[in-house]
Amino acid sequence: MNETNTAQPAVRRRSLWSGPLILVLIFLIVMVALAFFFRVSKVEVINASEYTDEEIIEASGIEEGVNLFFVDRFKAASMIFSDLPYMDTISIRRQIPGKIVIQAEGSAPVASILVDGEYWLIDRRGKMLGAVSVSDASGYPEVRDLVTVTAIAGTDMVVDDRNALRLESLTAILTPLKAEGMLPYVQWISMQDPDNPSMRIDGRLTAYLGTSEAMDYKIALLRDVTEKLSTDDRGTLYFAGGNVWNYSPD
Repeated sequence: MNETNTAQPAVRRRSLWSGPLILVLIFLIVMVALAFFFRVSKVEVINASEYTDEEIIEASGIEEGVNLFFVDRFKAASMIFSDLPYMDTISIRRQIPGKIVIQAEGSAPVASILVDGEYWLIDRRGKMLGAVSVSDASGYPEVRDLVTVTAIAGTDMVVDDRNALRLESLTAILTPLKAEGMLPYVQWISMQDPDNPSMRIDGRLTAYLGTSEAMDYKIALLRDVTEKLSTDDRGTLYFAGGNVWNYSPD
């Protein structure tokens, strides 16, 4: 007579300390460690701006003692830009165990523009830096024939569709003018024709720049041409293409 196998499979009791519970416990331990052991003990500023380290730290809103990983770096950068309009770039990073490093680079004014009867300084990207007196504005080229919609310190210039191409062309001009050291010699920049803007140099030469294409190269050539002209020469310069500037004396 065959015996029926009535053996039952073994059942293992699952430990309470396995699976999801272990993961939750590890998570809680990590959070406690973050909360108690990684606190901001120092805020360091790598500063290349006209503001002091203390002004930058205060504007960021970052305080010692707060949790390092709970610092909202994007909010802090936004607060710096809002409070310190002469700021160009901000980078904020964490360094374990307790340091925040703020790298700051300032915006240099390169031109002025008349807005509702007030002169405002702008940087090479078209950022509005703030209203200044007429005498302070006179040290920078005046941007003409470009109309802004609003002027808010620390924000990019806002223009309507009609002026958008003019603004784009202007920013293409300002960067090489600064790089070539020509800004102190330019009295005004006219954006009346964005495809052929003009500027006044040394109070005696008017240069028509053509389109924004290869503007860096054209302005580098223009600098060389103006340096070769006599200080008594007066007239108009036209970009003729290639590496040629034509000069027409008055």
